[in-house]
Amino acid sequence: MTSPQHRSLLLTLHAVRLHGFADTNSIVERFGQDPADVERSLIAAGAKGWALRSSFAGTRGWSLTVAGRAENEGLLAAELNSVRGYSAVSRAHSDFLSLNTNVVAACSRIQLQWLSDGHPPTDGIDEETRRTFIQALTSLRDLEVRLTAVLPRFSGYANRLEMAVANAATDPAWLTATDRDSFHRVWFELHEDLIATLGIQR
Repeated sequence: MTSPQHRSLLLTLHAVRLHGFADTNSIVERFGQDPADVERSLIAAGAKGWALRSSFAGTRGWSLTVAGRAENEGLLAAELNSVRGYSAVSRAHSDFLSLNTNVVAACSRIQLQWLSDGHPPTDGIDEETRRTFIQALTSLRDLEVRLTAVLPRFSGYANRLEMAVANAATDPAWLTATDRDSFHRVWFELHEDLIATLGIQR
């Protein structure tokens, strides 16, 4: 049986990977862990050379080293093996990729338009683009149910995407902005979560 310390280390390293660079509070919040447990895991990871604390854009935070990414992937592989979940997650990843093409294309169109105009749209987004995100969200809900049946830590993505779509009704930046939990940012994070869990490359 996995010890609480082992589980905390897995979730802490994985939270850092999904964020890329994050302060301690963000790491705690990602999987709703106890702050003291996360602090201990980060200190242990730093001592083993798995995580590095540094400053970026005026913010102090943590990132994984190459060794840390390898350790994270090893812990994830053991977790997946313990629940015999590789086939289920692999199928979910395959279905995700079929949705990913349209989402990435829609995000690229929006970003190119913003570059052309020099600012986000002031009159919302067109119906075709809105429909693309709504359909992706609808399909993603089913994927999340399948994933959480195997690994409960996959919960929450659909709700975050739904919030991004709701906010985009009055502020289209919620679809692709990098300074908030936008649709594109959450979608990219889920993609990273899937490939890290399966131990594959994009």
